[in-house]
Amino acid sequence: MSLHPKPCPTAHPPAHGPSRRTLLAAGLGALATPALRAQGTYPIKPITIIVPYPAGGASDIGARMLSTELGKVLGQSVVVDNVGGAGGALGVQKLLRSVADGHTLLYGSLSETVLVPLINPAANYKLEDLSAIAFAGATPAAFVTRPDFPANSMAELLELARRNPGKFSYGSPGIGTFQHLVAETVKLKSGTFMLHIPYRGGGNIMTDVVAGQIDVGVTTAPNVVGLVAQGRVKVLGVTSAARLPVLPNVPSLGETPPLKGMDLQTWGMIFGPKGVPEAVQQKLNAAINAILMQPGMVEQRRKLGSTLDATLTPAQAQAFVLRERDTYRPAASRVKPE
Repeated sequence: MSLHPKPCPTAHPPAHGPSRRTLLAAGLGALATPALRAQGTYPIKPITIIVPYPAGGASDIGARMLSTELGKVLGQSVVVDNVGGAGGALGVQKLLRSVADGHTLLYGSLSETVLVPLINPAANYKLEDLSAIAFAGATPAAFVTRPDFPANSMAELLELARRNPGKFSYGSPGIGTFQHLVAETVKLKSGTFMLHIPYRGGGNIMTDVVAGQIDVGVTTAPNVVGLVAQGRVKVLGVTSAARLPVLPNVPSLGETPPLKGMDLQTWGMIFGPKGVPEAVQQKLNAAINAILMQPGMVEQRRKLGSTLDATLTPAQAQAFVLRERDTYRPAASRVKPE
């Protein structure tokens, strides 16, 4: 609650410099933190959304879909800052060095916010260092290969891998990411071995799959839909419980006997550093939720293979990511930093 002094009808400007009241007010204004000032006037400057991967990946696509509309709603420009590396950890670390006033945000995913700190203590942050502000949707991973690869389904890929241990390679966006964990779970359930090649982001994986530098890419569905339409890659399977409407001919992993029942999806979430004022979180949450439910945004998500069944409040979003950590903690304990 802001306090305003009552006007005094007999007050006159001081004859010899500012009054004690003026000096006191100026001093209080200088002491106020950016986060405190932002509660009443947010946003007061351009907003940056950090994407913890290079341009072209699913997180980058989601952030750019959101940024233009968010700028219109909030009346400030919103820029996307791609900070790839260390499985997304470098982007999170940059967020945590920012002022907690809502002007620097992260378009985060399960990988770098939940899994990386579970797996790699050297990341030097934990989930509690972040404020979950708005849920942006869920998407499965996809196992993708080049058109001439000698397997047309996950069952055929696993059979090839069984007969040729270590011959085939797969790429993920980095050690400890969701895609890495999914692939290792598939290997564990099927008793197969493929060499893991960690990358800095999903866009680079697709480039190397198309070029034949790696055999299989494990990436999120939005990264592959356009390439499939162009005939540049083929998808062997997706990790959701059901097939995706945008890829109706691609089976879910649950349809492959050794992987029956698998339903693993990552998600997009807008985070701030811990300490973003509640009023700022609520304003951002309301704006983002309204944008995400616009018909045009719903259609874009459908085309990309992403879903958003319901929006969440900041409190619900924070509870959700804490539950996700509990869900993945046992599997994450089996993955060691390389």
